[in-house]
Amino acid sequence: MIRPDGYVKVLDFGLAKPVHAPPGADSALTQPGIVMGTPQYMSPEQARGQPVDARSDVWSLGVVLHEMLTGRSPFAGETLVDVLSSIVGREPAPLPAAPAAVGDCVRRALAKDPALRYPTAREMHDALAALKAYDAPAATPAPGEAVRAVTTTRRAPRAIDSVAVMPLAHDTGDGALEYLADGITESVINALSQLPKIKVMARSTVFRYKGRDADPQVVGRELGVRAVLTGRLRLVGDRIVIAAELVDAADGSQIWGGQLQGRAADPLALQETAAGEIAAQLRPRLSAAERKRLVKRHTANPRAYEAHLKGRYQLAKRSLEGFTKAIACFEQAIAEDRQFALAHAGLADCWTLLSAAAYGDPSARTMARAREAAEQALRLDANDAEVQTAVAFVRFRIDWDWRGAEAAFLRACELAPGHAPAHHRFALLLSALGRHEEAITHIRTAHELDPLSLIIGTAVGRVLHFQRRYDDAIAQCRRTLDMDAGFLPARFDLGMAFAQAGRFDDAIGQFEAALRPDDPRSVMRAVLGHMYGRAGRAADAEGVLHDLERRYRRGDAASYDLALPLIGMGRAGEGLDWLERACVARSGLLVYLAVEPMFDTLRGDPRFEALRARLVLP
Repeated sequence: MIRPDGYVKVLDFGLAKPVHAPPGADSALTQPGIVMGTPQYMSPEQARGQPVDARSDVWSLGVVLHEMLTGRSPFAGETLVDVLSSIVGREPAPLPAAPAAVGDCVRRALAKDPALRYPTAREMHDALAALKAYDAPAATPAPGEAVRAVTTTRRAPRAIDSVAVMPLAHDTGDGALEYLADGITESVINALSQLPKIKVMARSTVFRYKGRDADPQVVGRELGVRAVLTGRLRLVGDRIVIAAELVDAADGSQIWGGQLQGRAADPLALQETAAGEIAAQLRPRLSAAERKRLVKRHTANPRAYEAHLKGRYQLAKRSLEGFTKAIACFEQAIAEDRQFALAHAGLADCWTLLSAAAYGDPSARTMARAREAAEQALRLDANDAEVQTAVAFVRFRIDWDWRGAEAAFLRACELAPGHAPAHHRFALLLSALGRHEEAITHIRTAHELDPLSLIIGTAVGRVLHFQRRYDDAIAQCRRTLDMDAGFLPARFDLGMAFAQAGRFDDAIGQFEAALRPDDPRSVMRAVLGHMYGRAGRAADAEGVLHDLERRYRRGDAASYDLALPLIGMGRAGEGLDWLERACVARSGLLVYLAVEPMFDTLRGDPRFEALRARLVLP
């Protein structure tokens, strides 16, 4: 029976008797020696025509549960006599597809002796409720298989054009469980971002909600999405269990809810099942090609996948220590599976970011490692957006192959329109090439996909800065700093925009407040020296220059860095000497030579124009 509010009740008045009868009254409707009821659901005592009580109903419920789990009756026969004989004398078939705890409940309900059953339906209910609270899976998966729980609920699908996948929560402080939860979340985001016409919020935006008990409707309003996926991961024995629900952010109603599970030793199948199930709710009619991309397995080795998840977790920290740990993780993943393209792509990202991170002139070995990792990833899987993005980044920041980088970025955006890193990095390439309107289009797309990403928010300001829209760049950098006042890249770009707007006191104040003596990156000191020179503070500029020279001799400063104070002080010839050295060293920030406002005083100088021609920049 279905109530008007959709709640389902199972009712059966076939056999009944008053619980409290008047003294001396014969209240039994089922008399000894008389068989009444549907044969397949009769208890042994009922089949024999003996007195019955609540324990007979427990038996009948056990029969129903057995049927639900197996799809067939536990006591079948061609004739009534065969059925009754089976009930009285034969044990039901085992339940191989159910967890042991569930099987124990059913077996106790189907005990031949009523004294061995649950004495009341309430006690059986409590036993089953305890299993539900324990999040016991609906079925034990075979190796490599993920199984949905039978408690899955769903409503008629609506058109969903945007979704935020919240970081999976977990119940312990176990670091291994944390990276697993984060890794599965990121894998689902990456899989869903391949669907066209669905905006999927990027990792760095949703992970700012990590550890917060955020209301899906509030998240939906803040991020401008129609649906929000929330979930909790826990380990139950040797299994990973995820209880998840997809919520309509407009009215708070549930679109889909249920449990997903997989073996802890193989989280790949769980990630695939989760992505496929959620995608089906967002876009019920998936094409064959879309389904294939969603369930694509990048490696069959669970140890390789686990190491890859750890690598991505460390890479997201964007610190020197994080890069070092991430490299070790990706190398471990490759040692487990040399055909694992994403591990090679992750390794390429690490080496490229290290080469471009202004810790000094990049070594030929570092650049070669980035190039080799990207080329190997491309050989293994040219049809993956993450691989194409890594390849494009190497071509852009290390090879200075502008056309090759553009082709790879375009391919990445085609393969996964919702992959924010592809749009982000592509926008920086387009800015470097002076194609500012195209750059604005792509950086806005990245920002819409990842509005809480600090690095993308900063990149919006940088693209505006290269376009000479300094007031807009200042406003954007301030918005980013409102999210995290300690985010140094945004403070760096804010100072740069202040300087180009002629506000040198504001610019110098930003840099002096942000500089730390132990910061291994020298570019912020270099820009501060440039600003001192522009502001007429020659002694301060000279002090920065001497400090950078000492750092350069130790290998802690780049050739590019020494050029900046000299250019700010008007010593163009010496500055160009260092820029030419930076070109030979392939110093990372030289890619912006054609659009960097600090070099505007050099434009038209034959040596500068020759340098730009060597880089084949417009």
